[in-house]
Amino acid sequence: MHKHFLVAVGCVISTVAAAQEWRAATEAWRSCADAAAVRYSKSAESAPVVARLAALACAAEKKKVWELLSQKDGASVADDYVEAMERRYIDHLSINVIEMRLR
Repeated sequence: MHKHFLVAVGCVISTVAAAQEWRAATEAWRSCADAAAVRYSKSAESAPVVARLAALACAAEKKKVWELLSQKDGASVADDYVEAMERRYIDHLSINVIEMRLR
């Protein structure tokens, strides 16, 4: 019985560690995109174009998030989730770029 308990605790700890690593990678991706959006916001491009370019500038960070998710949940889940997250964050960045330009 003690052995089963230790196995269960090990699984929980492993899951929590993977979740924390995934969250940190997601935060790094967002930080990279935010910084790129600030740099690109001074261009004459529209806010959605700037947001998309900022997201594309952080391909390595996006790949890291995808890798961590695919290890945890599988490649198809990682594909869908990262794509949805990217679309949502591009919308968020577009709003941020508009707000930066209004200041």
